Amino acid sequence: MNVRARPELDGSGAPTRTLSDAAVKAASAWVSQLARTLKTCRLYDATNPTVVRFREELVRATERVLGEHGALTLRFTADDVTCDGVSLYPARSRDDNLAYPFHRDGVRAITVNPGLDARELFALVDCLLAAGANLDGDDLVTLLWEADLGHVDVDYIPSEGDVGGGAASTAPAEGEAALLPWPSGSAEEAAPPAVASAAESASAGTPTGRSEDWTIGDLTVEVEACFVELDALAPVEAERFRREFTDEHLVSPVTAALAIATACLHSQANDADRQELGHFLPRVLRGAIALGTWADAREALRALRTLERPQWSEATFVQELLQPVSMLRLVERLDTQDEDGVAGFIAFAHEVGDPGVDLLIIALCESQQRVVRQTLAEAIAQRCRDNPSRLAPWLDDDRWYVVRNMAHILGWIGGPAIVPLLQVALRSTDARVHAEVVAALATLDLKHARPVLVRALDRADTRAFCQILGQLSAARDPATARFLFAFLQQERFGQRPAEERRAIYAALASVGGEEIVPELENELLKGNWFDRTQEIHRQNVARCLARIATPGARAALERGTRSARAPVRQAAQIALSTIREAA
Repeated sequence: MNVRARPELDGSGAPTRTLSDAAVKAASAWVSQLARTLKTCRLYDATNPTVVRFREELVRATERVLGEHGALTLRFTADDVTCDGVSLYPARSRDDNLAYPFHRDGVRAITVNPGLDARELFALVDCLLAAGANLDGDDLVTLLWEADLGHVDVDYIPSEGDVGGGAASTAPAEGEAALLPWPSGSAEEAAPPAVASAAESASAGTPTGRSEDWTIGDLTVEVEACFVELDALAPVEAERFRREFTDEHLVSPVTAALAIATACLHSQANDADRQELGHFLPRVLRGAIALGTWADAREALRALRTLERPQWSEATFVQELLQPVSMLRLVERLDTQDEDGVAGFIAFAHEVGDPGVDLLIIALCESQQRVVRQTLAEAIAQRCRDNPSRLAPWLDDDRWYVVRNMAHILGWIGGPAIVPLLQVALRSTDARVHAEVVAALATLDLKHARPVLVRALDRADTRAFCQILGQLSAARDPATARFLFAFLQQERFGQRPAEERRAIYAALASVGGEEIVPELENELLKGNWFDRTQEIHRQNVARCLARIATPGARAALERGTRSARAPVRQAAQIALSTIREAA
C-alpha cells in the first residue's frame, strides 16, 4: 500500500483546499454513517438484523461516495475527524469520540480508495470495534495491517521499534517529516530488522539510552500531543467522575449490601459462606423494610428462602413484622411514598404469601392517607376474590372502621359467598357499618341479598331504612310484601318519620301482588271515623292498590267506591282515576 503525502501548506500555514464543497459534504455524511454503524454494532450481536442493515447501508454509501468523488482522505486529531481541513465529526463526549481510537494509536490519516469492496469495509469496521473494545490487545495500526486492506492507505506515527525501517520508505518532501511505509504482510515487502539504528545514532552523536518510556533525544511532539488530549478530555472526564460519584452515593447501604450478598450467592458459595450469609441477610431484610425499599426487601426474602437456613424462621419473621410497633413504623413510611412505593409494598406482601393478606389489612387500618387506603383495599379484594372468608376474622374487630372497610371490600368481591360474611358484619352497632353492608348487598342478586336486607331493617336509621326498602322494591315477593304489611299494623306506625312511612308504602306497592290485596282492602275500610291521620293512611293504602293494579286490586277499589263512608269512597275513586289515566 502507498503512503499518502501530507497536504502542502500555503504561505499562511493553513492547508490548501483541494476538494469541492460537495465532496466534503459527502465525506461528512459518510463519516456520520460510519459512526452510527459502529454504535449499532456495539449495542447488538453481529447477526442482529439492525446490524446487518446498517452494514449494508454503509457499503452502499461507500460505493456512492467513492464513485462520485474518488478517493476519500480523513485526518484525525484528539477530538475531531477532518477532511480537507473541514471538521466532520467533533467529539461530543468521551464515549462519542470517533477520532480518539485513531489518534491514540498513532494513526493521523487514512485514505479510502475506489475499489474498496464489502469485505475490506467490514474488516475496517471490525478493526475499529476491536481497537475500542480491547485496550490491552493489538493497537489499531496492527489490526489494520493484519486485515490486509488493499484499498486503504494509512498515515501513522511509528513506534520506537518501527524506526529505521529500510529503503522502502517514500522520500519526504522538503520541509515535511518523514513518514513510515505502511507495513505489509508479504515477505517481499517486509522491512529489514533495525540492526544499524543504534550505530547510526551513535555516529551522529545522538544519545541511545532511555528515559522512562521514550528514547532520549526523541522529539517531544507526541508527549505534547498527549497533554493536549488530556486537556481536551479533562472537563468531560471530571464531569463524568462527579456524576458517577453522586450516583454511587445515592444508592442506599441496604441496596449495596444486598447486591454484594446476591453476587456472593451466585459465585459458587460453599456451605460456610451460605451460613454467614444466613446470619447477614435477615439484617438486610429488616433494614430494607425500615427504609421502605420494598424491592430490596422482596429480593432479600427470596435470597433467604434459597439458603434454607434452619436458624431463620419465616413464620417468626412474619409474626415480628405484624406486631403493632413494627406495623406502625412501616405504615408511617408507607404513607410518605408515592404510587410506585405503594405498589412495591403490595408486591412485597404478595411475596410474603398468605400472611401478606394480614399485612395489607393492618396497613389499611393504620394508614392515614386516603389514596394509600384505596390502593390497599383494591389489592386485598384482588387477593381474596377466590376466598372471601379470609376476611372473616376482621369482621368481629372492635374498631368500626375496620369492619366497614371489610364490608366495602366484600362488596367489591361480590357473589353469594359474601352473604354470610355480611351477616356477621351486621352485628356491629355502628350505623356506618350498616350503611356499608347495605351498599355491598346492592351488588348481589336480590334473592341472595333479601334475607340480610330484611334483617338490617331492625337497627337501621331513617336514611338506611329508606335505602334498604328501595333495594327490596326491585322485584315482587309475597314474603317481603307480608313482612312490609306488618309495619302498617304496628301501633307505632303513625309515629314513624314521614320518610319511613312513604318508603314502606312505596315498597309494599312494588313487591305486593294478589296475595296482599285482601289485607290492604281491610286496611282501607277500617279506622276511626274522626281520625284525620287515619284518613291519610287510607288514601296511601288506596294508592298501593292502584299501583298493584291486579284484577283483585281493581275489584277492591270498586267495592270501596260503593262504601257508605265518604272518605273511603273518595280515596277509592281517586285511586281508580289514577289507574284509568295510566291506561
